[in-house]
Amino acid sequence: MYVSRFSIKKSCLTLLVDCCLMLSPCVQAQVQVAPDRYRIDFVDKNYNRYTTDEPHLFLSERALLRRARQGIAVVQTDLPVSACYIDSLKRMGFEVLNTSRWFNSATVRCSPDDFGKLQTVNFIKHIADIRKETSADTVIGKEPDLELLFSFLFRKKNAENDSPLYAAPVAFYGQAADQTGMMNGQALHNRGFRGKGMLIAVIDGGFYKVNRLSGFDNLRNDDRLREVRNFTVETKSVWGENNHGTNVFSIIACDLPGRMMGSAPDAEYVLLRSEEIGAEYAVEEDNWVAAVEYADSIGVDVITSSLGYSVFDDASQNYCFDDLDGRTSRASLAASMAAARGMIVCVSAGNDGETNWKRISVPADADSIMTVGAVDRNGQYTSFSSVGYTADKRIKPDLMAMGQETAYQNSTGNINTGNGTSYSTPLLAGFVACLWQAFPDRGNMEILEMLKRSASHYHEPDSIYGYGVPDFAKLMETATLPSAAQNDSYILSVLPDTGADGFALFLSPARHGRISIRIRTVSGQQVFSHTDYLSGYDAYRLPVVWDANFTAGVYVAEARTDAGITTAILIR
Repeated sequence: MYVSRFSIKKSCLTLLVDCCLMLSPCVQAQVQVAPDRYRIDFVDKNYNRYTTDEPHLFLSERALLRRARQGIAVVQTDLPVSACYIDSLKRMGFEVLNTSRWFNSATVRCSPDDFGKLQTVNFIKHIADIRKETSADTVIGKEPDLELLFSFLFRKKNAENDSPLYAAPVAFYGQAADQTGMMNGQALHNRGFRGKGMLIAVIDGGFYKVNRLSGFDNLRNDDRLREVRNFTVETKSVWGENNHGTNVFSIIACDLPGRMMGSAPDAEYVLLRSEEIGAEYAVEEDNWVAAVEYADSIGVDVITSSLGYSVFDDASQNYCFDDLDGRTSRASLAASMAAARGMIVCVSAGNDGETNWKRISVPADADSIMTVGAVDRNGQYTSFSSVGYTADKRIKPDLMAMGQETAYQNSTGNINTGNGTSYSTPLLAGFVACLWQAFPDRGNMEILEMLKRSASHYHEPDSIYGYGVPDFAKLMETATLPSAAQNDSYILSVLPDTGADGFALFLSPARHGRISIRIRTVSGQQVFSHTDYLSGYDAYRLPVVWDANFTAGVYVAEARTDAGITTAILIR
């Protein structure tokens, strides 16, 4: 797990625990007797009640729309794990913690004595030990303030130059002015692109007091905090025990004009906890995969995660440099699979630049995602930021953002500054969501390519800066955009059509100009098209008959005008 300023790795674990005990007297090590955890891979998905012909039964309408806009089909890999296999494990007495559609697997918990039962099950292909419980694993009590430990562990960065490299309206952004201005993020916000309508998932280790802090009042009042979910067994709550996610989330979502503004203050959010604080084991990758798959299923557009893994408490699970190929780690594979399903996945590069490891970790080595490193307020590389390349010689990190003296709201409500790629990642992820709001017709890979082309090192990418720091003002100059208000009022609805065996597409308001309507399957096959001319602002209604082209299943209707593109899901 990456924390602000540094990453807790095995090389400093002993010192960290000593400092915690010294600085936080309410921390107590307690003996915990608990079952071990195992990853089970199944042989197949037989006896499955779900099919790719009815994806709306296991994927939300929003998830299907995201795929349809980008021409991404629903495939067998997307099918849930067979329920009969899960039920069989439960009847045998195993606790099923998480499942994975993409890897056709489950994470279970059982005692070592019961482990032998798994060896005789004929629908199990492989079993991996991913978490050994020991008496020293769990630390109970109030979490220590990790900022206080920094002086014990790492040297403080030089911060002599307090003037920002780029101008940003300090009166509005407050202490976030420098981190916003470096990338000209205000160019997006000034055009009305503040993340409205975009759904962002934050995957982290806990979100202490996010449900109470003032920086998120508008988020809660507008009901834009759509869901919180915990994928760990360490605790039932996402609100307690750990403030890393709080700091991270504030950088993207905080809305305190004049004090601090996040990079996507108008977006919708889901908060997903996957990190277990007491120890470092491979089970956390399984938690992370479950969180990513859940984000896919509910229609998330952008994932931001400031977590990474290379060294575990069980040394047999450690990664070496040759493993950083994007195809070895299950978390890295899941990150790439999420990208293949139309999401933009933003992952922190890591904070090991000054350690013997130096390299990025997993899932930062994944292909087709955005791995984010850290620069200071002058755009210069910070020595703690992990470097590339990957083992298969791909450019990593992909992009950079301000990760030194980055402003965030902490769990006490104060605006602090801290260091880490944990902070540069959500900062950039929020602006990426705003950019996608501005260019809704672009696919996720097109958005990433736009970012790289605007960045400071695009023509000479390397293993330290990647493609560099993106420039959103430059991006805004590349195309004429409709205003955010126009996009917000442009809606396509599907209505029943009385008197006919079909339905009606209803566009409101219709506007002027040419309209092109097409309907296709979720796999991309076109079954209907129609072109017309809109003569005014009255609503436009188009009746459609269910003909032989429409078999039972899920379809995507798309209306394209000069004002943009809007879509709707219909089911026969």
